[in-house]
Amino acid sequence: MIRDVTLGRFLEGDGVLYKLDPRTKLMGLLLYIVSLFVFKTWLGFVLTIVFFLLLRILSKISFNYMVKGLKPVFFIILFATIFNVILGQSDWVKTLFTLWRMIGAVLASNILTLTTRPREISDALEKGLSFLSVIHFPVHELATIISLAFRFIPILTEEAGRVIDAQKSRGSRIGEGKISDKAKSVMPIIIPLFISAFRRSDELALAMDSRLYGSGKRSVWKKMEYSKLDFYGYLISVLILVLMVVDRCVL
Repeated sequence: MIRDVTLGRFLEGDGVLYKLDPRTKLMGLLLYIVSLFVFKTWLGFVLTIVFFLLLRILSKISFNYMVKGLKPVFFIILFATIFNVILGQSDWVKTLFTLWRMIGAVLASNILTLTTRPREISDALEKGLSFLSVIHFPVHELATIISLAFRFIPILTEEAGRVIDAQKSRGSRIGEGKISDKAKSVMPIIIPLFISAFRRSDELALAMDSRLYGSGKRSVWKKMEYSKLDFYGYLISVLILVLMVVDRCVL
């Protein structure tokens, strides 16, 4: 199951979302997540679901492919929701809304990473936050860190899958038995995974040093340009946020 993780992976496709500027997709994701936490009625709940379904259609990405890679994340969200119901005093409607807010944010973020290359996300972040350079904020370094984090997610999941196969070939019963046995079986996976992650990060640091990273201003190979589609993307993103604000303040 760990090999099926799709968060952080780029999937080749020809949907409309692939043609949007990465800055448009980042801003759209931000506005959608804000919209998820603004609505408070059933109308807003339904509209945010409809908007997500529209995103999925425009991306042409299989819903099953998207969901199967997020099963571990969904399990954590479901556990947190159940924990909140047991200890909190929220009614089932608020609990349902909270559950969808978390799931919707994860699904929308997954659509972004599936339709946008990590390099494009990094460039969009750097371009969008360039105004912070006036106060000497390390925008380029922040964008690089986020880009590397996205790149390492699929690499580490594949590495974890290889470690699990290696441990099983040695007779380890990973994921079997009681809860205490399952917890103990995680250690033979975590330690090699940490060692592999540190080794890869060290190799990455040497590669960046050999290319004189940070020695001067970096040039951009592919310049980002807005199109008419981006205008519609911004318009729809702002519209859904305005509708959620109306839903919260008026309805």
